[in-house]
Amino acid sequence: MPGTPVRFLPTTQDEMRALGWAQLDVLLITGDPYFDHPSHGAALIGRVLEQAGYRAGILPHPDWSSPADFTRMGRPALFVGITAGAVDSMLNNYTAQRHRRKGDAYATGADAEQRPNFATLVYAQRAREAFPGLPIVLGGIEASTRRFTYFDYIKGQLRRSLLVDTRADLLVFGAGETQVLEIAQRLSQGRDLRGIPGTARLLKRGETPHGVALPDHDAICQTPALLVTQTQQIETHSSPGRPTAFFQRYAEGAVQCEPRAEISDAQWEALTPPYFSRDAHPAYPKDPAALETVRWSVIATRGCPGGCSFCAIAMHQGRRVNSRSEEAIAAEVQQLSAHPRFRGTVTDVGGPTANAWGTAINDLARCQTCARASCYFPRICSNLRTPQHDFVQMLGRLKQLPRIRHLFIASGIRHDLALQSPPFIDALAQHHTGGHLKVAPEHVHPEVLRRMRKPSIAAFEDFAAAFLRASKAAHRQQYIVPYFIAGFPGCTPAMGNSAAHWLAQRGQRLQQMQIFIPLPGTMAAAMYAAKMDADGAPLYIPPDAERRRQKKILTGATAPQRRTQQPRRTARRRVPNSTRSKAK
Repeated sequence: MPGTPVRFLPTTQDEMRALGWAQLDVLLITGDPYFDHPSHGAALIGRVLEQAGYRAGILPHPDWSSPADFTRMGRPALFVGITAGAVDSMLNNYTAQRHRRKGDAYATGADAEQRPNFATLVYAQRAREAFPGLPIVLGGIEASTRRFTYFDYIKGQLRRSLLVDTRADLLVFGAGETQVLEIAQRLSQGRDLRGIPGTARLLKRGETPHGVALPDHDAICQTPALLVTQTQQIETHSSPGRPTAFFQRYAEGAVQCEPRAEISDAQWEALTPPYFSRDAHPAYPKDPAALETVRWSVIATRGCPGGCSFCAIAMHQGRRVNSRSEEAIAAEVQQLSAHPRFRGTVTDVGGPTANAWGTAINDLARCQTCARASCYFPRICSNLRTPQHDFVQMLGRLKQLPRIRHLFIASGIRHDLALQSPPFIDALAQHHTGGHLKVAPEHVHPEVLRRMRKPSIAAFEDFAAAFLRASKAAHRQQYIVPYFIAGFPGCTPAMGNSAAHWLAQRGQRLQQMQIFIPLPGTMAAAMYAAKMDADGAPLYIPPDAERRRQKKILTGATAPQRRTQQPRRTARRRVPNSTRSKAK
């Protein structure tokens, strides 16, 4: 019921004693500080274990200089679970120009550099020293995207699977609730961990791998183009409803990856703990900034059909969309609205693609034979059914709940999908945008967009025009904040200039801009490392100086060079010279 008090999971032996616990069943180690929110991986998994009757404790951002801090709650009975945190530790610690970041959104007022590089590897090594012989299970996005050979941009090298480097007993990829419960049950019964869906492990001598054979690690190191082959194999065998096992050979043995653990919407809902405090642990001197961005948000979906080549979500969560029911979402909104610090605004109801809520597959058999890497590109698949009208109606009912003044969508909006539902765009403009709507066209040049697997700039222009018209009709002065990526593989200086001219023609200066970072496990990272595109053609890779130049011209810091190779269709009539609506 709303307002039910929620205690924190223990982080010290004193807190364990207060609960009457002599020993943990599971110790969860995370690079993040501990805040009790469903978007916090360790908190979520801890609550799932607690709900199933296991005693779980959390060790947040431990002192990794020695094993001492890892033993503060004693040796757990079953296993140690390790995650680098909500963000890949190398992405968290370094900028696109490989400079150490000055701050950490997850810092709590203590050491801003408390998360080590390759945090999963470092924590696993320390846990092995602290608890010899205890099973070690890796999880989180860093482990998911590094379960096979990957390119590490900061170090500029191809690296082995984290399973090989850590010698962990198991790696969990994806959300992890079903896998962790199965692991806990098997270990409590003295059973082995082979064959659990959604997990990978390093095979022992004499074990025979099964499934699709990926290129060997040594072969990829000798021929980086095989990293593109590896990524294509994973993508084309990862359609929803197509369970596929993979294996990859190393000098140390083979990494065996079981098929993804796909669950139904009802199963996800049953696994989701009903209560979170939405507060940081009281031991912290101040709340981390990352908590403030999500405290009043509600996760409505998981998974993303988009398959954008630069994004790791599909590699981590998969392309099948899971959606929570309106009843479950409403119950969570009522719970958070009873928090004493709540002031009436639900900041987000969404997920990787907010307007994909309710997406269903018409014919699963078609998916099982489909080799597309994206369900949205080059066009939205006709086998998907996305009831955006139902999403609009649900948002309207949620907004009518007691104590709710505003209810916004701040997570990803797929603008080509939104164009299929004018009522969604109208409702978004009238009721669910807090003045600034962030949308990600990413670029304007068709060749760059094709390699990104993003819709044409014309689709963004159509969406922007519709949104601004709806905002004006609702007498709301609102802005669209476009998000662009500079220096993407294949983006020549002329292509970068064309994007700058497109912005200049509309009187815009970007506020949301990122120099491309190759994320492990993505096709864009494979193209960057191999210097070839997904079709095997040689690919121009912008050097660092050109990447910086493209960022500067897109933000208006410097003027672009002479205009060349502009996209064929600029459709100037489609979008006002500003992405601002003017209220009547």
